[in-house]
Amino acid sequence: MHTHEHHPISNVSLTRLGSASLHSLLLTAVSPKLKTYISPSPSHSHSSRSPTPTFPSRFDNDYSSFTYASFAHHSALMLSFLFAAFIVLSCYSLSLNAASKEEPVQSASSSQQSQPQSQHKIVGISQIVEHPALDAVRTSMLESLKDNGYEEGKNLTVIYENAQGNIGTSSQIATKLLSSNMDVGVAISTPSAQTLFYTAQKQGSHIPIVFTAVTDPVAAKLISDTYPITGVTDEPHLEGLMEIMNKMLPNLKTLGLMYNPAEANSVSTIARLKKMLDARGIQAVEVTVNKSSDVAQAMQSIVGKVDALYFPQDNTMVSAIETVASVAQHSSPTLPVILPIFTSDTTLIKRGILAAVGFDYIDIGKTTGQVVAQILNGKEARSIAIQTPKNLKAVVNKTLAKKLGLPIPTDLKYSKVQVIE
Repeated sequence: MHTHEHHPISNVSLTRLGSASLHSLLLTAVSPKLKTYISPSPSHSHSSRSPTPTFPSRFDNDYSSFTYASFAHHSALMLSFLFAAFIVLSCYSLSLNAASKEEPVQSASSSQQSQPQSQHKIVGISQIVEHPALDAVRTSMLESLKDNGYEEGKNLTVIYENAQGNIGTSSQIATKLLSSNMDVGVAISTPSAQTLFYTAQKQGSHIPIVFTAVTDPVAAKLISDTYPITGVTDEPHLEGLMEIMNKMLPNLKTLGLMYNPAEANSVSTIARLKKMLDARGIQAVEVTVNKSSDVAQAMQSIVGKVDALYFPQDNTMVSAIETVASVAQHSSPTLPVILPIFTSDTTLIKRGILAAVGFDYIDIGKTTGQVVAQILNGKEARSIAIQTPKNLKAVVNKTLAKKLGLPIPTDLKYSKVQVIE
């Protein structure tokens, strides 16, 4: 019979848990024999001391190496295993609870990020002067913006400033608009575009600028590889102009050219036209004005010296259109002389102009609104190509043509003809 050496449970090191295999623990936990031999004797069930387990000899025969110490060891391992499992499960449960509590916050955050930002926008408008063409551009642009989802008074604030033909005032307007937190700055006319663009660069601003009714953005230095600027041109179709002048005045020998040399758009147009006139053997007579008050004297100086007069989309000339028409039709109180006047602004026909070939400024305004809407929707201004109108038209003042005894063309190569009374 084997002698069993008894060891107190307290002497068993629980640090051996790491070396025990899970298989051994499970085997010990489910062994019927182990259950039998750790059961206390009924006679000692009410003892204040824990009974000492006794093991019959047949247990020794089956498990010759099983001693009380080994039993205690395995029991301790089992308890440690169960305790460790309890800790792991508790931690896992706590992590799930924490995750479930955090989830609504993350969802709210994601929801906030997915919601679109406020659609209320601010558009600043700088216009050099009030006259029919530029006013038509502004009005049509705002209508176009409405068609594209931006309506003034609802989700759009419009800051409109007019310089009344004064370049200094235009510069002040540019400074004001750039400090207004506008989303897009719109400059109607070349001078307004130049002052707004120059001021923006000087201030280091990066507010997108859309110019419109600008004849030659290259000559006006409105092209940039770094600044967010684009726009819509109204470059005169001079081939169409020459065509209608040839149809109505086939014997044209001299053409007066009146403009403000301070306006880059006018200088560019006049330079192109002079080359075309020279190629056709037509003499150009230039008369320049610096301000609208100079127009009356300039008109009087040219009447009787030329067969006809042309002026481009010159803001100085257009702002004094009544003076131009009055002098042209009433240059002499005793001998009324009607000087035929051509221009590239079709909106001026009803104000004493004989004929004009140009683009519809309502169409220009519509296109401008579309460009502005794209930028308000997040598109980069530099990625939008400069737009050129497509619909060219010729408009003839029937009343003046009749007074002058001039034919009204009906078939032109470059444009359709519109006749007004």
